[in-house]
Order: sequence, then structure tokens, then C-alpha cells
Amino acid sequence: MAVTASTVNTTDTLETLRVQFNNLNSDVVTIDNTITAGSSVAADNITAGDAAVSITTTSGNITIDAQEGDSDIIFKGTDSSADITALTFDMSDAGKAIFNGAISATTITLSADGGVIVPDDGNIGSASSTAAMQISSGGIVTFVDDIKIKDGGTIGSATGTTAITIASTGIVTFVDDIKIKDVGTIGSATTADAITIAANGNISLSQNFSLVDDKEIVLGTNSDISIKYDETTTDSLVISSDVNDAALGIVYQADDGADAGDEWKMNFANGGVFTFGNDIASAGTHTTLLTITPNATAASTTHAFVGILSSTASISSPAITTDALGIPITLNSTDGSANAGDNIVQEAGSDENDRMLYEDATLDDIATLSSHGITFPGNRIQVAASSSDITTLTDQAIITPDFGASANFSVTLGDNRTLANPVNLVAGQSGSIFVVQDGTGSRTLSFGAKFHFVGGTAPTMTTTAAAVDRVDYIVESVNAIHAVVSLDVKATS
Repeated sequence: MAVTASTVNTTDTLETLRVQFNNLNSDVVTIDNTITAGSSVAADNITAGDAAVSITTTSGNITIDAQEGDSDIIFKGTDSSADITALTFDMSDAGKAIFNGAISATTITLSADGGVIVPDDGNIGSASSTAAMQISSGGIVTFVDDIKIKDGGTIGSATGTTAITIASTGIVTFVDDIKIKDVGTIGSATTADAITIAANGNISLSQNFSLVDDKEIVLGTNSDISIKYDETTTDSLVISSDVNDAALGIVYQADDGADAGDEWKMNFANGGVFTFGNDIASAGTHTTLLTITPNATAASTTHAFVGILSSTASISSPAITTDALGIPITLNSTDGSANAGDNIVQEAGSDENDRMLYEDATLDDIATLSSHGITFPGNRIQVAASSSDITTLTDQAIITPDFGASANFSVTLGDNRTLANPVNLVAGQSGSIFVVQDGTGSRTLSFGAKFHFVGGTAPTMTTTAAAVDRVDYIVESVNAIHAVVSLDVKATS
């Protein structure tokens, strides 16, 4: 038993004092032996103790144990003249350390499953830049300056240590997905919401999107289509089908393509044929209205139209091939035709490809149109070779003029011949046929049954060498040609 003021009295004898001294010596030995043995010592009267704290030493380690449940361990001191609590270990929260001031350390190492928690809008920084990083209550991390890692350095987690690699060139490589919260944003210090990603994955840009020269935007799971500005070769916007031998189709929509007629489609076939069409008949099904086929030269390129081609101005071409015209050309009142709505159409029949027909919309009247001249007598149009063109007929036993090719003809007889019934007769056509004797003369000419003469008798042609007779005619019908012969026509003497 230790000696205290309450156990020593002025009336005690020397014997009593000796006994108390021996008790004190025994207590000191006991404490010394206890500490040496590594056992705990109750700090009962260090100040106002209640045996709830023990101090233990084991192999040089010192253990301070607050044995009462949820009892904190508190370190106090005096800052200048003010008492402060420097550090509290909160035993009700697994010993969480609560520092009153800053923590200064060369290195802080956390366990694999540990973490660092700062208060809402708290900062992490350095001595010179204490607010280099701020973490908001929502977890958003804001950096006041650049983030740098070593060339080829990595950023990752305990499991995926190389989740992000940044090369010395600045190229960032991710080994897995990149995810941000629903309606999260990616931006800069000035424009924090430059990119917004909605919960459904839609991406919205609040600023311009720029792509450098000769770089592509690639579309399609199989990289089917690309769009780029080709500054190097063509100095043009290039929309390309990147699948070998595949065509490129581009659809323009009005009203989101909801109804028939709302869509126009351009199609570029492998090889160069271009078509342009509309879905007028059925929504989504495009009917070709224009086909352009490139050939060896620009002049030989063909343009095929479907439907009516109209113009308020003149249309000119170095050549119009009637075989390519499968549709009518509609005339109007300003082009010389008698009635607005008159048509020029290709004449039907496999042997009629060299002629065009004029169709009067009012009278529904058709007359031949040739490639040499057009006249408008009243409500009709008569087209044939112009009067200045004389077509030379081949001298042979049977001579057959083609009234669809010309109106005027000439032939030099080298023997007795027959002028057969002409082909391609059109009522109203008129012209002349010049019949010339060769240098020998005495050549006769007979006529086909469709040639009708005065009195029903064909004339006897002049047989003098080099003599010229002229047969003037007008076609009454496809079965009758009224003809008159002027014999031995020559200069006056």
C-alpha cells in the first residue's frame, strides 16, 4: 500500500512509520516488475484516472489503450498561451483521426482499400497552391491548372493500373470504356459544358465542331461512308462510299420523309452512272427521273429524263438524238407554235427514228417534222428537208425515194429505170425530183402506181443525152402522189 497524507499522522510511532515505508517499497517493486514483464498498468491516479486507460510496452512498442467503450484518445497542448486539442482519435468511428491543423508528411501511404475524404468543396494542393484541386459535394473535381504525368505514364486503379496511358506525343489510350454520369459534361475552364452526354447516349455540343484537313468522319458499323474536306487533291467536301465496288446513295427528306414525295435520292453507281429520283409513288421507294451516263467524251454523255421537260428559256444542244427522246417536248405560245400545250414527239415505229412529229393539242393533228426545217401553216406544222436541200438518189434498176429523209431529189439515169413508190409518205408533203440523162441518153423511166398524172397516163421522158426533166409532186395521201412533169428543162437560147 502506497504512503499518502491520509495514512501518516503526527501521533504515529516509529514502528508505524517503518511499516508504511515497507509497504511503499513493496508497491514500487511491484510496479517495476509489472512494467518489465510487459503487463498493463492501470493509470488510476495519473490525474483523475478510473483504471480505464492502460499503457503497455512490448518489444519496444508502446500501446495506449482507452478501455472504456467508444472512449476517444485526445492529444492536447498549448499553442502559444492557448490550450488546443491537436488530435483526436474517434473510437466510435473506428479510430478516425481528426487533426486540428494541417498534416505535413514526406509521403502518405494508404491501404489498398483506403481513401482520402475532404469536406464538401474541400481542396487538395501544395504549399504554393493549396487549392490546386477542389472536390465539390457532388464529386466534381476541378483543377486550377494542368495535369501532367511522365511520358508513357499510366493512370489506373489497384486492379487496372494501366487503365489510361499517355504517350510522349500526348496520345491518350484507354484500355476499357470511358463513362460519365447521366447528363454529364466535358469541357474546359471557360466552357464547362462544351460536351453533354444524355442518359440515352445522345451527345450535344454547345460550341463548333472542327475537323482538320483530310481527316474523316466515318459512318456505319462497317465504316461504310466517310465525310471529309479534301484540301490536298480536290479542295472539296468529299462524301465517299468506302466499301469496295459499292454505290453511294444520298437521300434528302422533307417532313422527315413521312409521306410519298417527301424524299429525293441521288445515287452514284460504281462506274459513274448518276440517277436522281423521287418517292412520289410510294414513300421510301424512289422512282428514277434522271439518268446521266458518262462516256468517253463529254459530248457523248447521255442524259435520260422521265416525265415532261419544260423551260421558260431557250434550251440549246450541239446535237439532239431523236432515238433518246422517249417523251414529248411541250411547246408554249412563245415558241412559234399555234397553241400552248402542243407537243413534239418521236414518231412511232422502228423505221421512223429519223423523224419527229408535231402534235397539236387543240386539233389533235399530227404532221411530220424533219431535221432540216420547221414551218407553221395555220394550226399544222409541216417538217421535212428545207427546199434548198436536194438528195441524190442512187442510180439502179429500181429507184425508191425516201420522203421521210428529204423532199427534193435528183438522179442521173445510166440505163432504163423504174421510179418506185416512195416510202414514208405523209399527206401534204411536196417537192421535186430532177431526172437527168447520162452522156449516152436514150434512157427510159417508168413510175410506180402511186404516181398519178393528168389523164392517168405517165409522160414519156426526154431521152436526149444530158437532158433534164423535173417531176413536181404533192402527196395527197399515203396511196396517191399527184405529179406533173416538165420536159427538157434548159436555159433559153
